[in-house]
Amino acid sequence: MKPFRVTILTLLFTPMLLLAQESSMSEAQANLLITGASYAKAWPISQVDCLKVTNTGVNGAVSSEVRDRFQEDLSATNPKAVIIWGYINDFSNHPREVAEQTGETAFQNVKAMAETAQQAGITPVLATEITMGLPDSIMDTLVRWINNIRGKQSFQDYISSNVMAVNERVRAYAKEMGFPVLDIEKVMTNEEGNRKVGYYTEDYSHITKTAYQALDAHALPILQESLIKSFKLCGE
Repeated sequence: MKPFRVTILTLLFTPMLLLAQESSMSEAQANLLITGASYAKAWPISQVDCLKVTNTGVNGAVSSEVRDRFQEDLSATNPKAVIIWGYINDFSNHPREVAEQTGETAFQNVKAMAETAQQAGITPVLATEITMGLPDSIMDTLVRWINNIRGKQSFQDYISSNVMAVNERVRAYAKEMGFPVLDIEKVMTNEEGNRKVGYYTEDYSHITKTAYQALDAHALPILQESLIKSFKLCGE
């Protein structure tokens, strides 16, 4: 009877052991979290080495909203690293008259999220924000030139200049803290300080497939070098 009992027990418990093993493997899956607004949400990246990408970007979000849900996102995804990207909506959603305070709030939100991640043993990766695209017809260029002479700044130039000011602070902070940086502004911005032609959609805001391909070419080697080789998030 002993062999029979062993067989019965094996039949009963093997599926349970397999399920437990699968559950353990699932829990051990290393995650790379991406959080931010629509640009982050639409980034079609799913894996970096052993790190499975989880994306919690929300269309239209400002940095304060990203920060408000940040702790919940960390708890829900249990990542080893997190890419923090997104504050362009801060400037489009607030009056120009408070641009300086808007920029300060955006930077402080990024800083607070990075510190929260670091304190939880999660590697923060900071991303600079991208600039806006500009209408490039002859008439649009002429109107913009006239407005510049008159001291009037276009909506796109207003967004781009303020975004770049926050980007400078993000770069300096990341360097001070030793955090990896994805310098998305440098990838997608031309010499005039606006987004490169071909990298924005018809609304002059959202990102084209070509732009995301350029982002991948920039970001993946940095993530591989910093998260995998330096921080060894995928083991030795």
